[in-house]
Amino acid sequence: MSKVLRPIEDNRRTLAAQVAERIRHAILNRDLMPGSRINQYQLAEDLSVSLVPVREALKTLEAEGLVTITPRRGAFVTEISLDDLDELYFARQLIEGESVRIASPKLNDDDFTFLRQTNDAMKGATDQRDIHAFMQLNRAFHMRIYQAMNNRHLVQVIEAMWERSELYRFRYLFVTRNAEPIHQEHEAILSALMNRDTDLAVQLARDHIWHTRIGIYEQISQDMAISALPAGGNTDGKKSD
Repeated sequence: MSKVLRPIEDNRRTLAAQVAERIRHAILNRDLMPGSRINQYQLAEDLSVSLVPVREALKTLEAEGLVTITPRRGAFVTEISLDDLDELYFARQLIEGESVRIASPKLNDDDFTFLRQTNDAMKGATDQRDIHAFMQLNRAFHMRIYQAMNNRHLVQVIEAMWERSELYRFRYLFVTRNAEPIHQEHEAILSALMNRDTDLAVQLARDHIWHTRIGIYEQISQDMAISALPAGGNTDGKKSD
């Protein structure tokens, strides 16, 4: 495995958390590809750390669904599949839809101000093609809504599903050229919440999740079709133009 991670320098957080962040970033950037074996010794060397924080970080990423650890075989970047995508986004529709229902009457003016500012910042991020900034802002937008539930157990469940979703969502956003529908859906959700139309907000939130699932499904299907092509990218034996 080539050196894809820069050494750890910042010690403001635990070393394992920093290592996990670097590995997570490499996975979402596809520097570490789905299905690839993770060389723990190489990671430790690249990051200038011992094996202990690397192993702790991999356990964290396993809990997030980004890494799969197999006894006597090692750690691998989790494979992506259409079945897993369907199950994950179906679960998100159910749980996040009901979470919006619980949170809606508890949101206050400070929440609405934050949501408005964050939505505007998301538009700026996509204008700059800054996918990482968009994903952080997108997460902040939705989590602000769910935190209004004042139910840490539900929020933890949602956060775990979001971590697992990142493996799919980053690839989709990386190739998406028109982010305007995403912003429009956020705007519609915010408007419904501000108008205290809980039923509409729930439906819009569920639709938003499912529309993302459709986009990811189409992108993964396309990626799989391309990867299945023989060298040269066509199946008729003719030379490509």
